[in-house]
Amino acid sequence: MIIFSDSLSWPTVPYLIREFLAEETAVVTMLGLLTSIFSIIKISANILGAFLGDRFDRRLIILLALAIFPASFALILFARDHIWILGSYILFGVFYGILTPSLNAMVASLAQREIRGMIFGVFNLSWIISQIPSPIIGGFLSETVFLRFPLILSLALSLITLILFIIFMGILKGISSSPQPAYKDGEPQKIYIKKRLLFLCFAQLFSGLGNGVLLPVITAYLVYVIGASPADMGIAYSLGWGLATALAQIPGGKLSDRFGYKPVIVTSTLIGAPLILLLPFSRTLTHFILINALSCISGNLSSPAFSAYIATLMRERLSRGFGLTSAFFSIGSIIGPIIGSILWAISKPNYIPPFATSTIFLLLALPFIAALKSENENESYHYPD
Repeated sequence: MIIFSDSLSWPTVPYLIREFLAEETAVVTMLGLLTSIFSIIKISANILGAFLGDRFDRRLIILLALAIFPASFALILFARDHIWILGSYILFGVFYGILTPSLNAMVASLAQREIRGMIFGVFNLSWIISQIPSPIIGGFLSETVFLRFPLILSLALSLITLILFIIFMGILKGISSSPQPAYKDGEPQKIYIKKRLLFLCFAQLFSGLGNGVLLPVITAYLVYVIGASPADMGIAYSLGWGLATALAQIPGGKLSDRFGYKPVIVTSTLIGAPLILLLPFSRTLTHFILINALSCISGNLSSPAFSAYIATLMRERLSRGFGLTSAFFSIGSIIGPIIGSILWAISKPNYIPPFATSTIFLLLALPFIAALKSENENESYHYPD
């Protein structure tokens, strides 16, 4: 419901901004500013949420985040100028930044070690599927009813989500509290945790860079090389990314539970990243979608495996693991599009360099994964008292 209500409002925002800022340049600049502000706030809130989730009852942290969520929609719904929308994106950044570490930690606490990958696959699939139809529904409602109508629905859904969470908080009591370590935090053990957390963070940084580089490059390639229309663009993203990513979640979870998280992450990256190099050779929309879908399916097999790997390696510091790795991925996602845009501008009509750069960044995550102990090695590690 969270992702559905959020993405339901996406199509409305650009048109609201256009009402407040008449000039095209100002509208485009404002859209870019909103994305940047959201990402920066989310990174800061991720770090805060990472430490709060390991020290306090995670139910209370999620409740705090869910209380902020309706306020974000209310600001857009009743916006009288673009500053209101900027304020709503700041609240969205705080909401997602605080929510994600504790929510992922609670999902990890729900799952037994043997099916942890599968649980994260189902969890990822739920939010991916929910954001595929909701922008279409939101766009349709804003055209057929009135522009701000999707925002009313988003606000209502966010309030329902908050109420439902309050009602069912008692059920989550057993998995909400941060587990207390069964050992004393000796210096060797602290160093060991910091080292593996650092490796996880840098792996996510390069993953964020690789994905970030692709964002402007894929859009530019579809528009200027293939000549895709807005409808073609929607199909390309829905099929080549949305559906493909969704299809990878359950198989990725099952494979990671059977063969181990580390082998699945490494194999998935080694297959998915090089396929990106084939994208600049596409000359038709169908060809591009097929290659992009194959890359997304194979590359995203690692998504549930990585989440389960964090849960296994970080143990008592689940929120810290999820929060800091998410923050590092977001940093890469901010820097990556800048790199991609620059490479596109300086290398055209040779389109291979920006796609190759994305592949290199994704492959650079592998040394940090390889440096981590496997799940079995980690389970047998005895921490000093």
